[in-house]
Amino acid sequence: MKLALHSAIVLSLLPLHAYELHEWGTFTTVSGSDGQLLIGLQREEEALPNYVRHHPGFKHVAPAFGQLHPVPAFPIFIKRAPLPVKNVKVKMETPVIYFHSEDPFTAKVKVGFKGGTIAQWYPERSGGEKFPTSSGECHPKRTHLDFAQPYDGAIEWKIEVLSREESRSTSLFNPEDILQWTYSRVPEANVVRDSKGNTEGFLFYRGLGSFDPGLITRISEDETLHLENLTGGEIPYTLVYERQPDGSTRWIEAGSIAEGQTLSTRQSQLEARPKGFDRELFTTLSENLADQGLLASEAEAMVKTWWKSYFETPGLRVFWVLPQERTDAILPLSVEPAPEKTIRVIVGRSEVLRPSQEREWLGLANSDDKKERARWTQLVWNDRFGEAFKQRVLALQAQAKR
Repeated sequence: MKLALHSAIVLSLLPLHAYELHEWGTFTTVSGSDGQLLIGLQREEEALPNYVRHHPGFKHVAPAFGQLHPVPAFPIFIKRAPLPVKNVKVKMETPVIYFHSEDPFTAKVKVGFKGGTIAQWYPERSGGEKFPTSSGECHPKRTHLDFAQPYDGAIEWKIEVLSREESRSTSLFNPEDILQWTYSRVPEANVVRDSKGNTEGFLFYRGLGSFDPGLITRISEDETLHLENLTGGEIPYTLVYERQPDGSTRWIEAGSIAEGQTLSTRQSQLEARPKGFDRELFTTLSENLADQGLLASEAEAMVKTWWKSYFETPGLRVFWVLPQERTDAILPLSVEPAPEKTIRVIVGRSEVLRPSQEREWLGLANSDDKKERARWTQLVWNDRFGEAFKQRVLALQAQAKR
């Protein structure tokens, strides 16, 4: 009886719209073996539904129906077209914000981006930065954001959060949906509705910029990976993964990294895995993301959304959870009314070039053989990080001339 009375008193003291806010997302960087972050990350990697909003010049291209990765008829990729940005070191990819509430309420949400632009979003925003255009035209004329200069972006939403009951009876189906987008919807989250009546199971935003996330990734000549934590806090979880061009994979959980600590992983420490879908990897990563506070469904939604990009493309990459303080400094968040609890899980995805890979590319770029030079040109043109690879090879060529 006393326990029931105590619970009733506690509930009566809670805010009228007590709710939780959960968020997940990814930052992507590419570094040379020397640990220097490379520019040239403005190419789109994952398509978005055509109904997603964007700044002029940041139009995304969704794949054809039934395709995850469209095959173009010509060697020019529309989604590879240059965006009106320069010196991009970081891609902020697919942060989504969920609301968990029994009751309906109106929310005002503002997210800042220290060092970047929030260029794509959904549903419709109510405010935020305005991309500089010429004469109000649909596409900028010789107008760029140069991230070699300081820049702070922002976005605002004023949305209705539907009650849990109404959310369950609201269909989110849209004929223009694509698979990765629908992966992000979870059954527990409330539906949100903007001023134009658009509904979705989350708030979505994506951007580009230039800042130092705080993890230095270097690879020594003996192919040992060194991770130095300069984020200002403890990195709670780290996973090192590598996929070879032949489809073979290997990975290891590196655990947490204290502030100022350097963690080293030898190539031989990466555990070779059988080809095909690695369910253990899926489960391990999902469970560790849930350990950071996400619901199990939210953690799995993140891994499903990014599975192909994370684990089915060649390369060595480090996945690590940004310390909460670092997340809040890069992406300051304010919400009215304030949530009773906020969970933010932002994963750094650090692509790292091995010295052996750099030597191979340098050889192709310097080759007298036309076919080898053509292979290099094709990589630079077609790969999602081709511009960054080019910058690294140019730096190595410059070093060789000194």
